[in-house]
Amino acid sequence: MAFNDLREFINKLEQEGELCRIQEEVDWNLEIGGIIRRVYDLGAPAPLFENIKDYTGFRIFGAPAGFSSIPKRKFARLALSYGLTPNADAEEIIENYLAKKKNPIKPVMVKGGHCKENVLLGDDIDLFKFPVPFIHEGDGGRYIGTWHTVATKDPDSDWVNWGMYRLMVHDKNSMGGVLVPHQNIGMMYYGKYEPGNMTMPFAAALGTEPITPLMGCSFIPVGVSEADIIGGLRGEPLELVKCETNDLYVPASTEIVIEGEVRPFERRDEGPFGEYVGYRAGMKSPKPVYRVKAITFRNNAILPVSNMGVPVDDGAAAMHLTVSGDILEQLRSVNFPVRMVYCPPHAVTHMAVVSTKVPYPNFAKKVAHAVWGNRPGEFMYYVIVVEDDVDVTNFDEVLHSLTTRCHPQRGIYSVPNAPAYPVLLPFLDPDDRARGKGAYVLFDCTFPTDWPKEAIPVKASFDVLWPEDIQDKILKKWTKYGFKDI
Repeated sequence: MAFNDLREFINKLEQEGELCRIQEEVDWNLEIGGIIRRVYDLGAPAPLFENIKDYTGFRIFGAPAGFSSIPKRKFARLALSYGLTPNADAEEIIENYLAKKKNPIKPVMVKGGHCKENVLLGDDIDLFKFPVPFIHEGDGGRYIGTWHTVATKDPDSDWVNWGMYRLMVHDKNSMGGVLVPHQNIGMMYYGKYEPGNMTMPFAAALGTEPITPLMGCSFIPVGVSEADIIGGLRGEPLELVKCETNDLYVPASTEIVIEGEVRPFERRDEGPFGEYVGYRAGMKSPKPVYRVKAITFRNNAILPVSNMGVPVDDGAAAMHLTVSGDILEQLRSVNFPVRMVYCPPHAVTHMAVVSTKVPYPNFAKKVAHAVWGNRPGEFMYYVIVVEDDVDVTNFDEVLHSLTTRCHPQRGIYSVPNAPAYPVLLPFLDPDDRARGKGAYVLFDCTFPTDWPKEAIPVKASFDVLWPEDIQDKILKKWTKYGFKDI
């Protein structure tokens, strides 16, 4: 099922017990942020705040992709976003993502949409009209963009990038954010617009159907349209409408659209912010300024809010599956005999676990370098390679493999002076942070191929040490023994 807008998705979450409507008055100043953080900690339903202090006619939707505590439905919100059943597991979501991504569907352009129900131009523009939350204590300001999509166009081609880049409100008509040079928006701004002394038009879509923000924080290759991929994942085209003040297009059903431009060489202090790494990061410093030229929004608009921090928040939940899929796709494209790739959510996209057959010596190193050599794995500082009998989505099995198959000396392979994400990485010292210098490490949890067969330990598990007929008998008679069905 493809959702036409955020409201349809919210209604579906309510039907599935994954939504909590909060009618008690809540304060945009820290209280909403604290509630959303507690929701992540408990796996509670996504909160829809309907009574916000100082504001009427607006709502906030929190934790849109957070994990669920309902048994066997951990990924319910992500699964429903992709049109799957709420009990879909990680492997099913990853394989669905890879299969549908191969069949992109171009968007269709429409002349109007719900996002045009209200239009603010000129002196009417006021970002504080919306219940922008002050999320974490110590933040540099109120952040309006935490679960959204920012559209920018490459000045040398027709390619439009949709990405998720944080947006802090400076005043009624300007915002600030981090434009990292290696990200698509940074490559456009620092590599083309600013050197050419050109302003960069932007459009921020806040509150779209659920797949759009998921793709905004994924690793779609340079030159590929996220809108096309979103259509493929939806199974039908996304409807787009032209902005009021520039030539960019946004989903027609968007709750709030902010349009404007980023001027060359203009800077203003932004940050810090509680970031995806689980720490306050990206300290206050001069950063590019988003100047707002228009705001359009729906009646009774809904502002989506993600509270980045100690995992698992929405970004970690969403990215750990798409990045897993992107790396798996890369490894399969070079015919590596991999079973699955999983980037555990608590590792905040800094670790990839790969299960594979081992066709020849040192194959784990080849896998690790293949991960590090492609954009989705560029910042996977930790790679664990395990045999294909290990379920990489089950960290009990991964930890057991790490501590029994990885030799404490020979099995650990370190690569110094690797590229790092200097702004946000807590483990870098000040000098490394200034130089953007980090490291990679491989934990090889595979048995050497030159060991004789009798030297390889036999796994003492239910599926290995019992004949298949005994396994089948036990499973079929499980409830007859007096146990509950599982």
